[in-house]
Amino acid sequence: MAVRPHAAARPKRNLNVLLREWHKRAGLFAFVFMIWLGFSGFLINQSASWGYDTRRVDWGWVMSLYGLHPEPPQSGFQAGSHWLAATTDYTLVDAQPLGTPIREPRGFVLAGSAEKPLLFVAAAESLLLLTPQGERIDELTPPILPVSNIRRIGMVKGHPGSIAVQDLDAFQSMDEGNTWTPVASTAVEWSEQKALPDAERSRLLPFSRPSVSIEHILVDAHSGRLFGNWGAWVINCVGIAAMLLSISGIWMVYRTSSARRRRQ
Repeated sequence: MAVRPHAAARPKRNLNVLLREWHKRAGLFAFVFMIWLGFSGFLINQSASWGYDTRRVDWGWVMSLYGLHPEPPQSGFQAGSHWLAATTDYTLVDAQPLGTPIREPRGFVLAGSAEKPLLFVAAAESLLLLTPQGERIDELTPPILPVSNIRRIGMVKGHPGSIAVQDLDAFQSMDEGNTWTPVASTAVEWSEQKALPDAERSRLLPFSRPSVSIEHILVDAHSGRLFGNWGAWVINCVGIAAMLLSISGIWMVYRTSSARRRRQ
């Protein structure tokens, strides 16, 4: 009766060999991410000096990662046939951006004369004079303005071309803001926000794109959150892999040193 040969037993794999294979595979996984984390961390540290904290981007594919999409304003101020609207980054007259955005416009009035019409845009502490084409003419501030803070702006009833402003008390001007006299607030038709027509909202669409600072994008990319929860978990796995690589590396050095001492 023939004796069947025994299968050769597999040699046991040395722990150091297993750790080296682990280092090779985990190291390749972490390599690219560690380079990116180091590079993005450097950019974040330089953010203020390089202006990344103020510079903004509105790239469509980046905004889609944040779930942001263009959304024109729903309301604005009307003065005659003109419209004033504000988006996150722009203040627009008839869908044309002003040179300097106005934070929270308080109102919008068409005044002046038929020969020289003027648009008045009220900000919190100043009154901006524009041509009907949106070109800046002047900016009135105290002490020319009779109030230090403008709560609202309007036109005196029955006096076309006039303007009025109010903080606590109301004042009117019949000469384009050069002189002011007190007026009863009930005698003024105050500028109020109205729903923007669909056609005007469509014209505002190119100026309504959301934007995010470069620093914000870098921080989110560094943490992985730019790509949602799974991106954050990838970075978490990279961190865990880096810790395990450190521990296994120390263990391999210890085992190698111990083996050398035993051979001596």
